[in-house]
Amino acid sequence: MYNVKCKMHNEKWSVGDVRCLMVNGKRVVMVFIINIILMLTSLNAQSVDALINEALKNNPKLKSLQQRIISSEKRSESVNTLPSPNFSIEFSQVPTNSLNILNQANSNNFSLSQMFPLGGKLNAMAEVEKKNTLVESDNFKIYKTNLIAQIKMSYYSLWLIEKKIEIQNKNITFLNDLLNSLQSSYYINKINQADILSIKSEISSNETQLLILEKQKEAEIYKINKLLGRNLDSNEIKTVNDFEIPSVEYSQRKVEDILSSSNPILKKMNSMISMNEAMIDANNRELIPDLMIQAMFMRMPQGMYLTSKSDLSMLNAKTETMYSLMFSINLPFAPWSINKYKAKEEELYAGIKSIEYEKKDMLREISSEIKSVFVKYQTALNLVNLYQEKVIPLYKQTTESQLTAYQNNRTNITGVIDSYRMLLMQEMNFLMAKVDTQMAVAELELLIGKQFVNNEVLE
Repeated sequence: MYNVKCKMHNEKWSVGDVRCLMVNGKRVVMVFIINIILMLTSLNAQSVDALINEALKNNPKLKSLQQRIISSEKRSESVNTLPSPNFSIEFSQVPTNSLNILNQANSNNFSLSQMFPLGGKLNAMAEVEKKNTLVESDNFKIYKTNLIAQIKMSYYSLWLIEKKIEIQNKNITFLNDLLNSLQSSYYINKINQADILSIKSEISSNETQLLILEKQKEAEIYKINKLLGRNLDSNEIKTVNDFEIPSVEYSQRKVEDILSSSNPILKKMNSMISMNEAMIDANNRELIPDLMIQAMFMRMPQGMYLTSKSDLSMLNAKTETMYSLMFSINLPFAPWSINKYKAKEEELYAGIKSIEYEKKDMLREISSEIKSVFVKYQTALNLVNLYQEKVIPLYKQTTESQLTAYQNNRTNITGVIDSYRMLLMQEMNFLMAKVDTQMAVAELELLIGKQFVNNEVLE
C-alpha cells in the first residue's frame, strides 16, 4: 500500500483502497464496510469443483453420451435372440368364379418356419455389441475429461478477468483521487494544465480497458453457462477471491507411465481394436451354415389331387389333411459366395493395423504435449515466485520514489503515472502466471485423463 501526500493538504491517503479526503473516523468505517462486502462476496463465490459437479449432472452432451451407452447395452441384448419365425397361409387353386376360398380351394396350407443360426453366431454378434458399448463408454469419458478441463480453463480465465477489473478499478480510483487533490493546486497555478490533462487522459484510457474487460467477462460467463447446462443469460457465477498454486510432484516419467492406461482416447483405440477382433470372429462364424426348419399343415377340401391314374371312385372324396416337414441349410462356403467373408476379414484386419499405427502416433503426440505442459507449468511457477519476491516489490519501491519525487517537485506527473502503470502491468503479469499454473495442470489432466487432487491422481 502506498501513501500519497497531497501538495495542498497536509494529510495522507491510501492508493487504490479508500478515498483519501476523509477524516480518520470515516476511514475506519469505510474499511469496515469494505471488509464486510469482501466477506459476503467470498460466501457467494463458487469453487471450480462445485461447477464441475454441476456440469457433470446437467451438461446435455454428457447426458446424450450416457444414453448412447444404454442404447448400446440394449442392442447387445437384442442381437442375442433368435430371428422371428415366419407363419404363412396359402389358399391354393381357388376357382375364379368362387369366393369361398376355404372350401373351394384345392388345398389350404398353414406353414411355420424358423431360422436357427448355428456355431454361436448370436453370441459372437452380442460380443461385438458389448465391445461397442466399451467404445461408447470411452466416448463418454473423453467428453467428460474435456468438459472438466474446459470448465477449469474457463473458470480461471474468468478469475483473471475479474482480477484485472479490480486492478483497473483501483487504478481509476487512484487517478480520480489524485485529480481531486490537484484541482485546488491547479486553480492557484501551482501546477500546470498539462498535469491535469495527463491524469484525465489516463483515466479515459483505463475506463476503455475496463469496458473491454467487462465484455470479455460477459463472453466468458456465456461459455461457462453453456458448459454447465445453465441458461446462457445467467450471471450467477462468482469466482473465489484467491486460490493456492497447484503442486505437481509427479515426475514426467511417472505421468508418461500411466498415460497409456488412463488416457481415454488411447483406451478408446484399444476398445476399437477389441471390437474389430470380435467382428472378425463373428464374420468367420458366418461360414457355418444356418438351419431352417419348416412345418406345414395341409387341408384339402376337395380331397386328394386327381391325376390320370387316380381311382375315379374318389370323385365323391371328403376333406383330407396332411402335414410336411422341411429342413434346409444355406451354403455360405460356396465358391461364388465365400469371397464375401474373406474380403470382410481382410478389411477388418487392415482396420486393426490402421488403429494400431494411429495409436502409436497419438501416444507420441501426447507424450510431446506432456513435455511441453511440464515446461509451461515450471515456467509459470518460476514467474510467480519471481514476480512475488522481486519484480513487484521493486516496482512498488519505484512508484513510491516517483511519488516522493513528485511531492518535492523533482519530477512531473507523467513519471508518477508511468511508474504506477508499470506496477499494475507487473501485477497483471503475476496474476497471469498464477493462472497459467492452473491452466497447465488442467492441460495435464486432459492429456492423462485423470484429475490431480492433493497431488494424487484420481482413479
